[in-house]
This record gives sequence, C-alpha cells and structure tokens, in this order.
Amino acid sequence: MTDTGSSGRSRKRWCGPLLALLLGATPLLGGAQQEKASTESTKATESAARIDPQAQRILRQMSDFLAAQREFSVRTEGTLDEVLDSGQKVQMQRAGDVRLQRPNRLRVDRTGDLAKLHLFYDGRQLTLHGERANAYATTPAPSTVDAMVDMASQRLGLEPPGSDLLLSNPYAALTEAVCSGSYLGRSMVDGVPVHHLAFRNSDGVDWELWVEDGPRPLPRKYVITSRDLPGAPQYSVSLSDWNLSPRLTPDQFQFTPPRDAVRLSFLAPDSQGGAQQGGSK
Repeated sequence: MTDTGSSGRSRKRWCGPLLALLLGATPLLGGAQQEKASTESTKATESAARIDPQAQRILRQMSDFLAAQREFSVRTEGTLDEVLDSGQKVQMQRAGDVRLQRPNRLRVDRTGDLAKLHLFYDGRQLTLHGERANAYATTPAPSTVDAMVDMASQRLGLEPPGSDLLLSNPYAALTEAVCSGSYLGRSMVDGVPVHHLAFRNSDGVDWELWVEDGPRPLPRKYVITSRDLPGAPQYSVSLSDWNLSPRLTPDQFQFTPPRDAVRLSFLAPDSQGGAQQGGSK
C-alpha cells in the first residue's frame, strides 16, 4: 500500500486473550486474510484505468491535502457491524479522537459499546490501553507512522479501520486493490457540502468516501463493506471537528501506566482467533 511495505496489508482478524481483555468482549474489526493479488505497479495501472476521472481527481486532491498536513486532530463517530454465530448482524457504536503529528506520533482515544481504548505511539513504542480493564500492552515500534501501521498489521494482526487515511500517501494505500471507482455526485454530511465517491476492490471490499467540497478537501465520511463475508458487515465513520493547527505536545503521545494497571503481551496474528466482523480494509 505504501513504499514501507504496506502492500502486504489486507483484511485481517485480531483477537486473542489480550484484546478480549482490553475490549471486554470481541475485537474491533475482523475479516478473512487475503493473498496479495498482483504486484503494486500492476494494480496501480489497473486502478488508474478503471476509476472515473472525476472520482480519481477528487480522491487524489483529498490524499495530497491530507499528506501535506504536518499535524491534525479529528473527531470520529461511527458504527461497526458484528455478525453473530446465529447469522444476525448487530451494530456497535463508537466515538473517538485522533491526533497525528508527522512523521512519528499518533494517539487515538476511543469509547464504544465494548470498551474505552487508547492507542499511543511516540516514535519508539506502540501501546494499547484498555481503560475499563485497566490493562495494557506495549511493544517497540518503528520510527514513522507508516512503518508502525505496517508493523502493527503484519506482526500483530492489528489494523484499525480507516488507517489508510493516516499514511503519508493515502492515495496509494486507498487505491491499491481498486478495480473500479465512481463519482456519485454532490451531497451533504453534517451540513457540509461534499463529493460522494464509491469504489470496489478486488479483495472483497467495497468502500465509499465523502470528501468536503472547497479549499479543504477533507474526508467527512468513510464506509467500508466486506461484501464477501456473511451478512456483508460494514464499518462507517463520520469525521468532524478537523483542526489542522492543533497544539500538540510530545507528552500527549507518551503512555504512563495507571496505578495497578496490568501489563499484558501482544500475540502474533498466527496465534489468534477471531470473529467475523466488518470494517477492515
């Protein structure tokens, strides 16, 4: 997906004792692990040929604009479908705040139906902290956000949905497996005029993006559908309160264990199980 090796990342599942404890129940996202279909250059050529020119232009404008921001913060509110063993599809709510400072700091604070979870990355370490369980896990991490996201996916099986938007080259990440793309016209998201784009991937994923119209082509809504999974579960998130000049300090990205917090260990993806859920891309 990026030149850091992200092309190996695709839809994964993550669970196991660590995340079951941190989240209090089931994992945030899941899906079937996919084989890489072809080389990145071939996929890039195919993507460019099959994406509507207007959709491609708007997606690239958004990606270039995001990549040019040295730091930002954004509020997220979304839902994630979970398909139960009975086949019934239920919807989980979550909301959070994301703070990014390029090239090597990221923090995500998220509250939802299942857990209150915090992610800290300070350029040296990656930490997940489950506040309700008062448990955390820490591992050494690479020196850039791109490399950290790639490591977390490949070595830990952990890939938050929508993480492509945080990378230094969102366009390459988003279009890696795209086989078609359409421009669906103008609409409104939370009172903001937007362009509505829709894409289909070769790996069983459909996704939509609503991009703000005007001088700040920011993503305002993002929906991912795992069409090849039973029930076609979805992940949907709205992005609001964008701040492109936040007052971020190094200590905001560093984790200090709370009193009596339990330290756990990350598990490799091969040793984990998982439930079928939506929202992984």
